[in-house]
Formats: sequence, structure tokens, C-alpha cells
Amino acid sequence: MTDELKKKFISDKRLQNYNNFDEYKQNIHLSQHYYILLSIFEVSLRNSINNYFVLKISNNWFESDILHKDTKLRIEEAKKKILQRKEILTHDKIIAELSFGFWTSLFRKSYSNLLRVKDLKAIFPNLPTKDKKIINRNTIDKELNEIRKFRNRIFHYEKITHKPKYNNIQNDIYTLLLYFDTQVYNFAKDMTKEKEDQ
Repeated sequence: MTDELKKKFISDKRLQNYNNFDEYKQNIHLSQHYYILLSIFEVSLRNSINNYFVLKISNNWFESDILHKDTKLRIEEAKKKILQRKEILTHDKIIAELSFGFWTSLFRKSYSNLLRVKDLKAIFPNLPTKDKKIINRNTIDKELNEIRKFRNRIFHYEKITHKPKYNNIQNDIYTLLLYFDTQVYNFAKDMTKEKEDQ
């Protein structure tokens, strides 16, 4: 690709973050590598939270008074998007429409009464015992926020190469997948390995 076309279709602004065009291409390939893992993780997280809230609160937990105003606003926005597409409003469609940021926000400090250790164990049934590793809502919140930031960089086509803070991100995602279930973890491992082998 000529420099003129790079400038026209990719832009100097975007390319200035890279040492050269090869690094830009490397970033695209690396982002592609993480897509499968992030997809499995995001779907697992939202479904595990939803399944637990259905049991803990009700099938209509979206309307619960336990949720904060800003959380309810995101739910209303998701409903509007579904209705604008002239689709039938269902529980499953709302679950799928809510952003990754919505699900991770449920672990913030203001929801400490909603997500105590026993609740975390229901969402992440395979959490290690406290004699092996102490994990609380704050721990999960920090890890989820790092994954959310990383995920957003990928989904907005931003640079992830040569970023030391992401050196261990793949293992961090695998660890949280393992907290869901060993089979979910193995499924993610197999899927990412298949992609690497292609």
C-alpha cells in the first residue's frame, strides 16, 4: 500500500502510534487473536450473572430496586435499541444488547451489598478456596476493568502491541474463565489453539 493510500484510508493520526507499518499490521493480527477469547469471556460473564440474578432476585431483575439509577438507564437504552429495530422485546434480547461495560459495572464498590463473597461464588462457581487465594468483589472488579479496557482497545482498533500492562492479559482472562468452570476454560483454550494452528 502506498503512503498516499495509507494516509487516505488509515490516516497519519492512527499510524503515528506505531513505529512502522509492519507494527500496525502486527497489531491487527494480535487483535484478531484475542477476539475469540474475549467473545467467549464476555458471553460467559453476562450469562453467569444473569442466571444468578434470575435465581437471587427474579426473572425480571432488570426492574429491581436493588439496581442503581445509571444501571437502569443503560437497561432502558438497550430496550429502546431493540424496539427501534422493530424486534420483540425479550429477556434474552436485553441480555445480549447490554454492553460489556454494563456487566463489569455490577462489580463496582457501590454494588458491594449485591455482590458479596457468596454471590461471587455463585457467579464464578469454580473460585479457589480462601486458603489458596483470597478473592473478593474488589479483586474481581479490578481484573474485569483491565479486561474491559483491553477489550475496548481491540474493538476500537487501537494499539495493543508493546503495551507492558497487557503482557499477562491472556492468562488473566483464562484465569477468570477457569473460575466459571474447567470445561469453559478448556473450550476457550481449544478455540484459541485452533485459531493459532490455522
